[in-house]
Amino acid sequence: MPLISTLFDAPSRWTALDPVAQRAKDVADRLLPGGRVRALLHGRPAGHPAHPALAQLPVGTSVSALLLDTVSVLAPGGRALEPAARGLAAVSVASVVPTALAGWADYVDLHPDQQRTAIVHAAGNAVAATLWTASLLSRRHARLLRSAGTVAAGTAGALGGHLAYRWAAGANHAEHLVHLAGDGQEFSDIGPLADLPDGEPAQRWIGNAPLCVLRRGGRVQALTDTCTHLGGPLHEGEVKGSGDDTTITCPWHASEFRFGDGTVHGGPATAPQPTVETKVDGGRVLARVVGPPL
Repeated sequence: MPLISTLFDAPSRWTALDPVAQRAKDVADRLLPGGRVRALLHGRPAGHPAHPALAQLPVGTSVSALLLDTVSVLAPGGRALEPAARGLAAVSVASVVPTALAGWADYVDLHPDQQRTAIVHAAGNAVAATLWTASLLSRRHARLLRSAGTVAAGTAGALGGHLAYRWAAGANHAEHLVHLAGDGQEFSDIGPLADLPDGEPAQRWIGNAPLCVLRRGGRVQALTDTCTHLGGPLHEGEVKGSGDDTTITCPWHASEFRFGDGTVHGGPATAPQPTVETKVDGGRVLARVVGPPL
């Protein structure tokens, strides 16, 4: 395995971090606001995780400060760039707070192996923020402290990217189901209407794509069964509401989706659930996955 992957995979196996990770989860879950504020921290209004987007500001400003510091060393009269570099460091420090809050909101609902890596990622970012803050208080070593903070932030950011891409934290876990269910042009027979329990969600399949199917009387509604947040089985969740406003809540982390259009109504998910069109013909239930809401 490539050295970088080996190094970045390592924290996921450090079970000694579990007590710290659990304590951090409990504290963050208790202290972070709920409701609309928590939804905003997750990025639900934008339909995209907020943490990686917010992270662009501290990383971008700190790298810009590093470039100014490099020029100040190499170019005549470079010391004139010090106020600008210091100002960028101040922006980096200020932007850490909202970025960290969004990160902790996501952290609460990760799997244990993901949380171990996230703890190391957060520790690296804390070191970076401390160094940037110290650079604002120092005259003699400001440049060195800023640069060290940027290196720490870059390393922590790379680990965060590994967590997102390799360990799928924040990724849409249901996008592939649209492709596993065929082209979405033809309806597939998923079984007799009489075999579906009335009022309780059940799992059925189109090809290799699992569906969460809900029958109420003669009406059938469905969504893809794999939760977009972290892949939980929706058919094991709780059904609420009625008609087009009927929702189902994922049993893993309480992400709530509306059957009518797959939109997110609660929980940590930001991506909508791919929707399924259904009809009943001759006592048989026909369905097709029509894709995520646009």
